[in-house]
Amino acid sequence: MKKLRTAVVGLGWAGTVHARTMAAQPGIELVAVADLDPAKHTAFPAVPAFTGLEALGHLDLDYCVIATPSATHEHYALALAAAGVPALIEKPLAPTGAAARRISEAFTRAGIFAAVGHTERHQAPLAELARLLHGGDFGELWQLTTRRQGPYSGRILDVGVALDLLVHDVDLVSWLAGAPIKSVTAATRVLAGPYEDTATATTVLQGGILAHHHADWITPFKHRTVQVHTTAGVLTADTVAGTLTHHPNTAAPARAGGFAGVRPGEARSIALPEREAPFTVQHQLMRDALLGAGSRGLVSLAEGAAAVAATEALLTAAATGHSTSVSAPALV
Repeated sequence: MKKLRTAVVGLGWAGTVHARTMAAQPGIELVAVADLDPAKHTAFPAVPAFTGLEALGHLDLDYCVIATPSATHEHYALALAAAGVPALIEKPLAPTGAAARRISEAFTRAGIFAAVGHTERHQAPLAELARLLHGGDFGELWQLTTRRQGPYSGRILDVGVALDLLVHDVDLVSWLAGAPIKSVTAATRVLAGPYEDTATATTVLQGGILAHHHADWITPFKHRTVQVHTTAGVLTADTVAGTLTHHPNTAAPARAGGFAGVRPGEARSIALPEREAPFTVQHQLMRDALLGAGSRGLVSLAEGAAAVAATEALLTAAATGHSTSVSAPALV
C-alpha cells in the first residue's frame, strides 16, 4: 500500500489527536506538524515542525488536516485548495455560512477533494443507528431528540456551545433522517461569556420531521444521547456509555395509514459491531478515498456547510426570538 504523506496544522486537543492517529495508521506517514506556538511542537519530537502552513509547500503532501481555531479555517483551507492539496477540515467547517460556502467553492473550482471532521458520525452506537434507520428496519421516522452536555473544557475560545457542540447534532439529525433542516427556533443564554454557554432548539426537517436539541457547558458530567422515535419504538444511542437501546412500540399497525398509538414492550440492547475509534475510522476513510475507494462515509463540504448554515440560523433565531429559515448552501 502506498503511504500517503500527511500533515496537521493546529496542535490543540483535536489536532494532537489527529496527529497521533495519523502517525499510527497503516498507509499514512505523518511528515509534518505546524502550530504558531513552538512549545506544542515538543509533543512530536520525531516529526518536522513548523509555525505556519506556508513552510509545508515543499513537502508534496497527499492531504493535510486543518485543526486550527474555526475563525482561521477559511484562510488555511483556501491556501490548501490553491496549492492543490486535499484537506480534512475540523468541524465547524467555518464560523459562518458565507465562509463555509467560499471554502466549498474553492475546492470545487480546483477539483481537489476535501472532507469535514464530524467524527460523531463514526461513534459505534450512531453508526449502527444510521445503518438500521437507513435500512428501513424500524419503519417510519417520527422525530429526533439530542442532548450534548458537559463541563466547559477550556479549549474553545472563539465560538459558543452552538458552533462547538450543537453543530454536531444538527449534522447528525439531517444525516439520520436523510433530509435537510428547513427552519429552526431556539433560545440561548450567556452565563460566563463571551458566547452562549447553553442552547436549546427545535429544528424542522424537510417533510415535517421535528428534532429537539439541547447542548450546554454547565453540566458537571458528560451526557451524549441521540434518541429517535419511529413506528417500531424509540432507539437511544448513548455515546458515553457506548450503547444502543430499543424500547419497542407494540401497538398494532394502523389501518388506512392512521396512527395506531403507542404501547410499550420490553427494552432490549442492540449488539454493536466492533469498530475502531472515530478518529481512526475517519483517517482510514480519508486514506481509502484518496487511494481511489470513493468518499462514502466521509462528511462532504456540502454537508459541513449545511451544518454551519443550520447553526447560524439557530443563533439568529435565538437572537431575534423568531423562527428562522435555513439558507440552503448553493453547493455541488
